[in-house]
Amino acid sequence: MCETGTAWLLWARGWDLVGRNLRAGRFELDLLAVRGRELRLVEVKARAPGAWTGADTALGPAQRLRLQLALRAWLARVPWPFHISFQRVSWAGWRCRFHPPERWEGFR
Repeated sequence: MCETGTAWLLWARGWDLVGRNLRAGRFELDLLAVRGRELRLVEVKARAPGAWTGADTALGPAQRLRLQLALRAWLARVPWPFHISFQRVSWAGWRCRFHPPERWEGFR
């Protein structure tokens, strides 16, 4: 449900959804969106309010590496010549937080 909410919020901000829950090998990409010349990988994390670990801290280095490998596998099939960025979106109940985007220019 949080991925659907995030996709809707991205659309409201001018992003077009390229894919949702895309499989790249044994990995999955939550959302891929494009606006102009920028492709953005969006990782959605959700936790119940008051959970022991929050959604803000749910993305560790190992999972970040898996996301990068999955994006590389996807870009091998569907090349993207322009800007590539990554953004986390965390949900705690109905509260949504868009973290600052990161440039992932090394993937071209």
